[in-house]
Amino acid sequence: MRICVFSRAYSSSYRDEIQTILEFVEKHNGKVLFCSNIQKEVKSAFNLPCNTEFYELNESIENRADLVVSLGGDGTLLETVNFIKDSQVPVLGVNFGRLGFLSNTPKEEFRFALEAFHQGNFSLSKRTVLEIDDCATIFGSQLYALNDIALHKNDGSSMITVQTYINDDFMNSYWSDGIIISTPTGSTAYSLSCGGPILVPGANNLILTPIAPHNLSVRPVVISDDKVVTLIPDGRSDNFVLSLDSNQTKIQKGQKITIRKANFTINFVRQADDSFFKVLREKLMWGEDKRNL
Repeated sequence: MRICVFSRAYSSSYRDEIQTILEFVEKHNGKVLFCSNIQKEVKSAFNLPCNTEFYELNESIENRADLVVSLGGDGTLLETVNFIKDSQVPVLGVNFGRLGFLSNTPKEEFRFALEAFHQGNFSLSKRTVLEIDDCATIFGSQLYALNDIALHKNDGSSMITVQTYINDDFMNSYWSDGIIISTPTGSTAYSLSCGGPILVPGANNLILTPIAPHNLSVRPVVISDDKVVTLIPDGRSDNFVLSLDSNQTKIQKGQKITIRKANFTINFVRQADDSFFKVLREKLMWGEDKRNL
């Protein structure tokens, strides 16, 4: 079994989990791959097998790994999207952050989760990914979003107008601080904080959620994910902020942004007893009411 370890940087708090991975691959005659950004620390802290490999973030892991282990929080797991891309290698997130909504494998259960994966006692939760046309030109490289794509005003500037089209059919001009195009995965993130609905991971839909709209009649809209969404910003400012998850850049007034579902999914490893609704209850306190205690 080949395990690829992904993390933003090395932390001594990862030591037990990395040691667990090394023991696991030795037990099962496997191999471990580490990101080159932690190569120095890993070589210094561990006795690595001779077949250990190091990879660059721009390298494809297709046919090189059976599992990606993300060490960090939800933000780290989101970053794996632009590393895994269309390789279809499943990812297991070990939570070192606060919420752990996406990266929801507790450190205490990590060894059990690895064994369960090896034995096939798991399921894959396929997650929709968003892309934008001409992304490499806009961001300098091809990037994808697992949670959402947001277009919003610069800090301190006045509200903006976002002309919105669905499959080239004019939908609405949003007068607001911006708009969020969210996947079902992202429905519990930025969109939720702006009043958007929660979608289960398998829903074939996207959510258009305005950010602080000026019109009381404007509400989030759910559309099928085979639709193409086009956004055109306007306003007093000459530029606006476009974000794909945690990646941000500036775009110009009148610049057309075309958003569509990517032709691949990111596969989250879920344990046999895992449940989306269980995570909602435990992590977001969904439905919690002291009267029911």
